[in-house]
Amino acid sequence: MNEKVKLPKTIINVLDNEIKQATMCLNVAQPFTTIAAILNEMNKKTFDSDLFWWINLPANQWKLIDALRYGYEAEPEPRWGIKAGKCYMIDSCLWIFANVTPEVVIDCEADFDEKYEADKVVNKLGFGEVVDLNKEVEAYD
Repeated sequence: MNEKVKLPKTIINVLDNEIKQATMCLNVAQPFTTIAAILNEMNKKTFDSDLFWWINLPANQWKLIDALRYGYEAEPEPRWGIKAGKCYMIDSCLWIFANVTPEVVIDCEADFDEKYEADKVVNKLGFGEVVDLNKEVEAYD
């Protein structure tokens, strides 16, 4: 694995702080010990942390091990768009659709930051579906 592991941005914000505190005396080459130290540090604080609930899933622990080994970066924030058939909404004010790529939707700034905003437009239109444009770009490539 040569590329950095993509982690949720909220997790990275907490993780950077926790790793600094938990790894002062630890070797990051020992990821299991590092994870245990992070969990121990978080148990002292609160169970309400996003990282606490995220890190307790076994699949995420393996992902974190890879992140500690190979480095990590934030995964892209979701960009919500509206799709009807093979067409995407390219103007969120005038509700214009065209048969374009997901990248064009992002370039036209016809994407939504919040899913609920796109859901409201779909409800008003009475057709279409809300899609994560980042995933659509991956599928398109």
